[in-house]
Amino acid sequence: MKTAGWSTRRVAGQVDRSECAVRNCWEQGSREGTHARKTGSGATRKTTRREDRRIVRQALVDPTGTRSTIQADVGVAIVPQTISRHLADENL
Repeated sequence: MKTAGWSTRRVAGQVDRSECAVRNCWEQGSREGTHARKTGSGATRKTTRREDRRIVRQALVDPTGTRSTIQADVGVAIVPQTISRHLADENL
């Protein structure tokens, strides 16, 4: 909100905190760079590590296989982009 140009007072009212608390957090974030995402934040995983390895293994066993055949072999309801991302992570 601050990066969008909101005033400290407006941010404080929106998040139900004191202006002092908002100002302190903003200054600390600017000083230490603590505005980065914390470990573990983001979307929850749709596949386990074992399923990730199986996706890669299926692509290595059958290089001409499609994403839909890999998805059927692994047996997990995931979007094709997930399979592509896992294969790209392994440079396949």
